[in-house]
Amino acid sequence: MTQKVQTVSEALRRAQEEDEDIFLASLDKDQLERTGFDTSVFDPFERVDIYLLWDGSEYVLKYVFDDDIRFPYYEKESEIGGRDSLIDAVKEYLGGE
Repeated sequence: MTQKVQTVSEALRRAQEEDEDIFLASLDKDQLERTGFDTSVFDPFERVDIYLLWDGSEYVLKYVFDDDIRFPYYEKESEIGGRDSLIDAVKEYLGGE
């Protein structure tokens, strides 16, 4: 895992330039729910690691629940309301900005 980014602009830049997932945050279930993320459709979990990546055409948020890398969950920016919504989510995961 690489060093955690500090700003949204750094996260976006590194996601496009580096060929790896950019770590944003590790949250427990309650913290994730407070961001507005609907956890009801997922199996019970204690913690989620959140990453940002670039798929060549848009940004994607990647969620890894309880270190189980076999079943990550992905949200493309186009699925969550576009670039502005993705930026808002990244800000939230970085602890505001």
